[in-house]
Amino acid sequence: MSTEFPAVPALTEPADGVGTASDALETTPGTRIRNARERAKMSLDDLAMQTKLAKPTLDALERDDYNALLEPVYVRGYYRKCAKVLGIDEEPLIRAYSARVVEKSPVAPSKLRLASGTELGSSSRLPVAMAVLAAVVAVVACAFLWLARDETKTYPTAPMTSDAMGVNTSDLTTQSVPADSVEVVGADTSSGAADATTPIESAASTADGAEVAPASPAAEPAAASTTSASSEPGTLSLTFSESSWVRVDDAAGKTLLNGTKQAGEQININGALPLNVFLGNAPGVRVEYEGRVFDTGAFTRSNKTARFGVPQS
Repeated sequence: MSTEFPAVPALTEPADGVGTASDALETTPGTRIRNARERAKMSLDDLAMQTKLAKPTLDALERDDYNALLEPVYVRGYYRKCAKVLGIDEEPLIRAYSARVVEKSPVAPSKLRLASGTELGSSSRLPVAMAVLAAVVAVVACAFLWLARDETKTYPTAPMTSDAMGVNTSDLTTQSVPADSVEVVGADTSSGAADATTPIESAASTADGAEVAPASPAAEPAAASTTSASSEPGTLSLTFSESSWVRVDDAAGKTLLNGTKQAGEQININGALPLNVFLGNAPGVRVEYEGRVFDTGAFTRSNKTARFGVPQS
């Protein structure tokens, strides 16, 4: 503690509770409080309940055990509370206490005693709170970086050559799209066995960068059916003037189309609306929905990719 206490001579209370002025000056603060409490017929527990002070604190006050108390600034507050509840003058208590205590420079208390009798030690919960806060900040930062990485992810705008991919050019005609939702245009399915190799030859020449020969007159009915199919309700039509990677998902998250398409290909897609479209080379793809041209310019980024949904709500 930061207080020093001079020796206090033994005191005796007056026989009738009333003494001379000299005796009053010699009465300790603890004796005054105890006598007033007994005259009010209050127990130590009653006084603790009304003053909101811990019972051990009141017991130390009545015994003048200043070593068990806190700094003088707190003890004077205890005396004022007791005087107010017991109906006695607080000034004699403060003067008697000040006469017995020599104050030093105030220092921070090493512990605090609550009204419940429990003590708060010098340990702090600040490090724990700081650790929790740091963990929360780290989680938020990781989530932000993850989302930012997904937004800045780029996709190729040109396909790899068939030699680099190690794929037979005859496999380029295979579409990884359900047969009931995607119609591939460019071959006449009514032709005989002699025309069966036309899609393979066309795909192989397209993969090598060669110009595709004009369609024969027999293919004109197929083109007419394509125009009709693209204008059907809920139909998405993609016409590729340049090579582009493309992915189309329906409203249920089912992937209807995923892969790289070559210049000259046209694909009609139907699925649960809305359809989510992602183009790797948006300027090289003509998009039509229900027979109307869909402008992808508003969704095209600086790297030529575009992501949008059709129909627009």
